[in-house]
Amino acid sequence: MRPRRVAVALCVLLAAVATLAGCSSEAPETVQLGGGSASAPSAGTVERPWGTVTTFPELEKAQIPERPDMTFAAEMVLHHDQAVELSRNVLAHDGIDERVAAAARFIAQDQRNEITTMTAWIDAWVASLPELAQGHHVHDAASMPGMVPEARVDALRGLPTAEAQMSFLALMIAHHEGAVAMSKGYLGNDHNSFTKSIAQHIIREQTVEIDYLRRLADGL
Repeated sequence: MRPRRVAVALCVLLAAVATLAGCSSEAPETVQLGGGSASAPSAGTVERPWGTVTTFPELEKAQIPERPDMTFAAEMVLHHDQAVELSRNVLAHDGIDERVAAAARFIAQDQRNEITTMTAWIDAWVASLPELAQGHHVHDAASMPGMVPEARVDALRGLPTAEAQMSFLALMIAHHEGAVAMSKGYLGNDHNSFTKSIAQHIIREQTVEIDYLRRLADGL
């Protein structure tokens, strides 16, 4: 599934998210939708090439979302999907620098897992609150900050190895910067503990990744 340059209603975007989830090797977990205070997000850590980072937030239940929360989660799923595709395309090359390969593997793994978690919440929200998915227009996917034109995503596979890994680093830095900008733009409009914690996580962790990828590009 690839984003198109058209304005879409939220219900169409959520359908795209559901399609992505169906293509994933990991089935979305069942989550509990409830009112009131949310359970505290997990505070685990994991080792990545860029250092020790916190794990993606997972809540047992969350407050009822409003449309900005639903929109942010759905758009971030599509944004993450392109990061996975970029990572897979550079990993299709033989002989890429192992540091680039390790970064691409972890980005693909982490963002696939985050897609699965976010999609599980979206599915729960839509099942309980179908009115939120009706008649609400969102940004078209191609205009989201940091999104790469489809032609450049596809071209990554056909580039010579040395050029492909440098292109990947440049594109992923810009892509992460876009995700950070989206997250900062959402904060202040948030009404839901889970999506707020997603935005905070993306700002914190992807800023660290951006610094690492810049250093790696300078070293190459």
